[in-house]
Amino acid sequence: MSDSAQRMRGQMWGQFEQPGRTLVEALSAEAEGAPLENAAHSYSRRLLGNRNFAITLVGLMLFTGCAAGVDHFLTADNLLNMIRQVSLIAVAGVGMTFLFIAGELDLSVGSVYGFLTVIMGILVVRDGWNPWLGTATVVLLGCGIGAFNSLLVTKVGIPAFIVTLAGMTAFRSGALLASGEQPFATGTEGLFYESAGGNLGGVGPFLIVWMLAVVTIGAAILAKTRFGAHVYATGGNLEAARSAGIDTDRVKLICFVLTSGLCGLIASLLFGWLHVAAPTTGTGFEFRVIGALILGGVALTGGRGSIYGTVIGALILGMLSSGLVLLGFSQHWENVATGATILFTATLDICIRRLAEH
Repeated sequence: MSDSAQRMRGQMWGQFEQPGRTLVEALSAEAEGAPLENAAHSYSRRLLGNRNFAITLVGLMLFTGCAAGVDHFLTADNLLNMIRQVSLIAVAGVGMTFLFIAGELDLSVGSVYGFLTVIMGILVVRDGWNPWLGTATVVLLGCGIGAFNSLLVTKVGIPAFIVTLAGMTAFRSGALLASGEQPFATGTEGLFYESAGGNLGGVGPFLIVWMLAVVTIGAAILAKTRFGAHVYATGGNLEAARSAGIDTDRVKLICFVLTSGLCGLIASLLFGWLHVAAPTTGTGFEFRVIGALILGGVALTGGRGSIYGTVIGALILGMLSSGLVLLGFSQHWENVATGATILFTATLDICIRRLAEH
């Protein structure tokens, strides 16, 4: 290239480069001159708009209130029992979170939980099975129930509300019929019972290990994998997900299977903890699981939610239940308080989001 051509090219490049430098300098000057309060305001809006912030705030408020106003709330026995109850709700809530985000629901989780607990009792107490084999069996049976529900929903076209409402009645009756309305109890000890209901090094219930394992794996799958993205897409916009090539029926199948399979897991853990399989186990359990999801910000219409929110929601329900029991209230008042807490949290969430918009 000749010297004259190079000089001409440099002049042309400078014509394009100068406006670019001017724009960068102007934006830099504007950023430097922007008041710090604008950045703080922007950060505050993002913080207030975070659903996890709202639910965490409610949890801290409730814990502080119970610790200050309820006698014996902070005792070791009460906290350990509360953690055990929360662990079971949180484990089942992981599967239900996947299902809700995918745009479906399962009203039968309490009845399936009770039915599988009875099956666990029958296999171990009456038939003499090894409890680990019994656990594997009830988990697989739970997965089969979830697959059947998914088939009716995705292939037959029956709404999940109807399918699982029927299952809620059928499996509760099945638990009563299979058990003869009598509990199965065992006094056997061993590694299984210690792993389900024992203490971890004498400092806490072993159930929390199961909960942390399920919660960690579930959260990682939902947030970090392609399947998790497909779950959000399926619940967010079903037709768009299908158009993008996502097998939405397969996504829903896995979510239904996961939900009922985890019901089998907590059924075996409860049996290992209490050494009893009662046909009334899980009565009202679906209300607590769904309540934990709602408190945690999982959208009923699908497409939004997190495992973190579900766990915090379960902790709130656990603290509420424990506090009311210590105050001498009946379970009926516990249900009233749970409903009121759900409404309060939803209202707080709306207020925070509106505040964040201004």
